[in-house]
Amino acid sequence: MEIEGLKIQYLKDQIERGIQSVFEKQRMIASADISISERRRGASRGADLMASINNPDYLISSDGSGVRAHITYPIQIRFLDMKHLGNKRIYNRPIWGTLYRETLADIRYEFRDWLQKRFKDSIAESFQQ
Repeated sequence: MEIEGLKIQYLKDQIERGIQSVFEKQRMIASADISISERRRGASRGADLMASINNPDYLISSDGSGVRAHITYPIQIRFLDMKHLGNKRIYNRPIWGTLYRETLADIRYEFRDWLQKRFKDSIAESFQQ
């Protein structure tokens, strides 16, 4: 596999891991902060939100300019972050905190570790020959 293919696969793996982490954090926030009464008031919206977090719809693709991720959320998740609507911190904080702080740092500094973990046997064999 060529080096560009490895880099693309690495980026896809890191972004996939970051997105899964975002959804896990959002599941924890939604289950803890969205109370039973709120779920009753907006039963269909609350159910849509929980369904979208529990069964995320996203696509990670690569093209000539890099790797892209597209995530589909119900629109009301953005409003839950507004102070006058509950300040749930379910959208911005997990996305910015995870993808921009953690995932970007991982992308910058863990490529060598990822290669060793993923291709340890292949690398050892190539040095023995």
